[in-house]
Amino acid sequence: MEEKTSGKRLVAGFNKEKPKTALIVLGAALALLVGGYAALCAYAGGGGGRMAPNTRIGGVEVGGMSTGEATATLDAALQQRLSGLEVPFTCQGTVYKVPGTEFSYDAEGAVRSASPAAAPLPLRGLRFLGGMLDRNGTPLPLALDHVPREVTRAAREQGDTDAQTTWDIRDTAVVFTKGRTGRTVDVAGLLPALAERAGHLLNNDEPAGYAPVEAAITIAPPAEPNFDSIREEIRTTVSDAYLDRESLEIVPSTTGRDLDVEEARSALRAAGEGTTFRVELLITEPKVSTERLRESLFRDILGEATTRVTGTADRKVNVKVAAEFVNGSILFPGDEFSFNQKCSPYTEANGYGKATAYVNGLSKDTVAGGICQASSTLYWASLMANLETLERYAHRYEPSYVKGGLDATVYGDYGDEGSLDFRFKNDTDHPIKIEASVDSKNYIHVTILGTDSTGVHGQPYSTNRVVTRPYETIYQADASVPQGTTRKDEERTGYNGVTIETYQKLVDAEGKVISEELLYKTKYHYRDEIILFHPDDLGLWGIDPVTGIRAEPTPSPETPPESGQPQQSPVPTESGEPGQSQAPAPSPSAEPGDEPILPPGQGILPPAAESEEPLLPVIPPPGTILSGE
Repeated sequence: MEEKTSGKRLVAGFNKEKPKTALIVLGAALALLVGGYAALCAYAGGGGGRMAPNTRIGGVEVGGMSTGEATATLDAALQQRLSGLEVPFTCQGTVYKVPGTEFSYDAEGAVRSASPAAAPLPLRGLRFLGGMLDRNGTPLPLALDHVPREVTRAAREQGDTDAQTTWDIRDTAVVFTKGRTGRTVDVAGLLPALAERAGHLLNNDEPAGYAPVEAAITIAPPAEPNFDSIREEIRTTVSDAYLDRESLEIVPSTTGRDLDVEEARSALRAAGEGTTFRVELLITEPKVSTERLRESLFRDILGEATTRVTGTADRKVNVKVAAEFVNGSILFPGDEFSFNQKCSPYTEANGYGKATAYVNGLSKDTVAGGICQASSTLYWASLMANLETLERYAHRYEPSYVKGGLDATVYGDYGDEGSLDFRFKNDTDHPIKIEASVDSKNYIHVTILGTDSTGVHGQPYSTNRVVTRPYETIYQADASVPQGTTRKDEERTGYNGVTIETYQKLVDAEGKVISEELLYKTKYHYRDEIILFHPDDLGLWGIDPVTGIRAEPTPSPETPPESGQPQQSPVPTESGEPGQSQAPAPSPSAEPGDEPILPPGQGILPPAAESEEPLLPVIPPPGTILSGE
């Protein structure tokens, strides 16, 4: 039985709430879509400043790049593509071709326009989505902001001969001849047509059946020449001549030349048709011309020194080899010179032989013995040139080939721990060159060449030499010495203990003394002379067994006595050559100006003079090169 109600009849299964729910769901979905698109627009507008995916400008892919990256990428690609592009046009049946490099473009503006951020806010999402669908291709317009050379040539060849302005570039000016009104190319109509055609060729979208660009002939006043192009042809940047570090050749100077374009335009407007006028170039002369540099480079002797090389043949060879390594060295302003860097490794493979050198206080034959004469002679010359000394050490014992206090000992290869080096700096304003050689008479000559711009040079000298402890002759028993004879120990020749003061005097070009100062006081050590004798001859020579000192007369170290009587040995000389002894008597003090030379005290390490120990930071093991005697 059917149930009835007093109201409307109800249809089975109907729910009046369902339409309402569907509307709510639809509204929520639309809200999500709108919100998502709004978020997409916000992202596309911000997006870290990046381009939409698949964005191409003028056929160049820049999708996903930042605007800065896109601009750089586009610019590089366009330069390459335009370099291989030519835009043809015809005039009176003759074909002319404008190079793509004559056209200009705005890469930054093109990127900015193609960026999603450039679109109105509601459309930014669409531009981003268009990129996702690979639809973000943007053509790049080209422009001609000047009259190309080919257009000028066409006007000259096809128009009246005097209708174009001509010019002649000379050394210091440009001479213009203004054209006359007459038949010429319609430049105003030709340039936009060429720019449009170039854009189509660049973007690969040339319409089918596109007609070649035709340049029309018209009657017009002379067109303004391309002053910017003329300027680029003329312009050179001023530069000084200089010495190249790598090739050591002089790089020529250039005179700066430029054209004032506005002055040229004003002169052209003021000139009458067919008249000639001159526009002076802007000339800038270099501060250092090629001729001036060539004349001044290494022209002056800043300092020079010469010492006599004595000793064995190998010692002379060692000094010569070191001089050859030093010779030709060029130091630019601020450069440092290292003797060890130039001359080591001190090995036989590098040309050195064995000669006497100091090893642990003894005189021993060592590879490269004697090289200190080269470093000391160079030091003397550097002081005369008044160059800044960076590192210098005195010998353990007073040298003979150069005045005491003017020596510079070296040992050890460059960079070795505990090595001693001689270093100085080119603190002048010009390059310097070192010339070093040993002549046929065994003199080593060192000359420092440069540009004397101050006239000031050094006059170093050593003075106040005092023998603080004369060496003694000590006799030592040695069974290898034949009876009745004595033998000098060549490893232990005698050296006096000496102190000596070294000064630097600076004088100007007129010889006037500018300054004079004590650089340092050097203390050289003493070393007793050792004479060997047979132990059974103690009484023969009258030797005190405790002190080793013999009563006079002194026997000859080399010659056996005759008739059983000891002979008197010769008095030691003061030659100071390797293996020889020095006289105990002090030499007279030198007067300033008569002696060798030294630099200002900056950077000079204090020599051994200030302590009882020699100026050797480390006593090296046997066999290490300390210095050449």
